[in-house]
Amino acid sequence: MKRPEFMISWLPTVFGKKLLSVNALFHIFASERDFFPQEIGLQFDDAELGKLYGGSDGASLCFSFHPIVGCDLGEYGRQDVFCVSDELCFSNVVGRRLASASLVQSSAEEAVIGITLSFDNGARLSILNLGDELFVYDEIPEEIMISEGLGFISVN
Repeated sequence: MKRPEFMISWLPTVFGKKLLSVNALFHIFASERDFFPQEIGLQFDDAELGKLYGGSDGASLCFSFHPIVGCDLGEYGRQDVFCVSDELCFSNVVGRRLASASLVQSSAEEAVIGITLSFDNGARLSILNLGDELFVYDEIPEEIMISEGLGFISVN
């Protein structure tokens, strides 16, 4: 099964369920946490955790059910898992029910580079792989929409 199909098969299992928590894997170097997560884990009520991460091609967004795990990188720092549920970009969707979802396709990359989740309170959460880093938005900036040639594929 291809990675986008994994996402497509998981998403209907979490429609109507509350997002309970969000964890993310960050690179830590010299006690400083990177701003952009390497992986994001979404835990919905009574559902298997879904992990989003960047593909080896540096553009696609991948999905798995494997847990997020930190590791020691020696002289290059470490990767640690943090609960980010209370951080600004997630706090308005944690505790809310997932209403719909769309895959975000880039015509520039010819790949699915992200996912947009819509919740019962009207809030949205978009997670995009842009240049091998994950970016989180409530609204995708227009300049990214244009430069990437973004289109949306409904998963309902």
